[in-house]
Amino acid sequence: MKEHPFIYFLPFFLLLYAPPAHSCSCGGPYDTVFCQAVDAGRHIIRGKLVERTHPSFARVAVLENINRNIPHDTITIMGQDGVNCGENLYLLSEGAEYVLALIPLTGPDTLMLFGCSKNFYPISDGMVLGQIIPGLTNMAYETLRDNIADILACTFAGPSFVSEANRWNILAGWFSIQTGNGRLYTEIYRFQDTIQRNGQVYHKLWMTEDSVLQDWEYSGQAFREGPPGKVYKYLPQREEEELVYDFTLEPGEEIIYGGYNSGLFVSNVDFIQLPDGSLRRRMLISLGLDTISTVYWIEGIGSERSTFEPIGSFVLDAYIELLCYYQEEALLHVTDYADRLGGCYRVIVGTEEESNFISWEVFPNPATDVLSIVFRRPATVPLHLRLLNPLGQVVRAQRLPAFAERASWDVVGLAPGVYFVELLEEGKRVGGRKVVKH
Repeated sequence: MKEHPFIYFLPFFLLLYAPPAHSCSCGGPYDTVFCQAVDAGRHIIRGKLVERTHPSFARVAVLENINRNIPHDTITIMGQDGVNCGENLYLLSEGAEYVLALIPLTGPDTLMLFGCSKNFYPISDGMVLGQIIPGLTNMAYETLRDNIADILACTFAGPSFVSEANRWNILAGWFSIQTGNGRLYTEIYRFQDTIQRNGQVYHKLWMTEDSVLQDWEYSGQAFREGPPGKVYKYLPQREEEELVYDFTLEPGEEIIYGGYNSGLFVSNVDFIQLPDGSLRRRMLISLGLDTISTVYWIEGIGSERSTFEPIGSFVLDAYIELLCYYQEEALLHVTDYADRLGGCYRVIVGTEEESNFISWEVFPNPATDVLSIVFRRPATVPLHLRLLNPLGQVVRAQRLPAFAERASWDVVGLAPGVYFVELLEEGKRVGGRKVVKH
């Protein structure tokens, strides 16, 4: 029987038309945000790599189920094997703990670390290391575990601003840039009780100046929380409300008050972690395009300046600085301003009316090395000069004879911050100047 020539070419044709084996290479870079790489159907666990049984297989101890339940204490995970598109397991270290996002493979105890985007995050000192959601790198493990649904949706439900659990200590008062006169003191705010207006329920804002939290008075202001991240204030004079906070804004967006451009822009958005492990969205707000004049807004806390009237964040002739924020009487946030003042409650003695009979100047302002005082119209009587720190403590003092024209202090050793120069005649304050020490 004569063989047909086609028989000799059959293996060639079979080889030519055989579907190629599927192969993958998942060596990175792993720059995908976790919530964008992992869907809600994945098994997410806290696991410890026990041993690597093969370059593409490893045994993992299940320390805690985070999303969906794996009913095994130990499982096998599979990674890149040249056919399946899994992660390269050589990137995981034996004995180390990870957050692992897995899919079932051949049975309930064998799962795949799937995909060419990072589905494993190392855990170190209680922190999950890596990009979790846009704008947030690293997160406390407990925070990720307890908020996994919001995190997988690439959202993180912010804390409530309008809550009776919150308390704010704010340095209030005023000063005059021209004269240096002013008075500073601490106001303490909290929400308590409600009112109903136009079908909406608003929480009343109360205030006291008492350090032991007595003698509360209604401030006349009331707020409500709308959709997540938005806070509204009731305006009794117009019998309507106005949006005061929108913590959902992104960089480059302008803040709109009353339907008009405010001149305030979001320069940057990130997250901060408070002492209780909670995360807060933080927005850097700038005045116009000037990124030098900035203030932070923190979700659930508000602006670090002019907290309950954030449109006034850049008013220069008023002290409205947030010192400290409490939740359930636990201190959760201390601003740089409180650090400079040395505490969450301050009462600072300010200056009184300027004498019309003395003309004097303080320079340079800000001061670095030497602070000079020059009298353009000297006093006809002896005077006392005092330099007070933000706590009202005298840090420099000297007596001046009648008709003195000049005085100076060495301020090199003083801490940076705001100081007050007081001028006294027979113990009575007759003038004052505010000065900044760099």
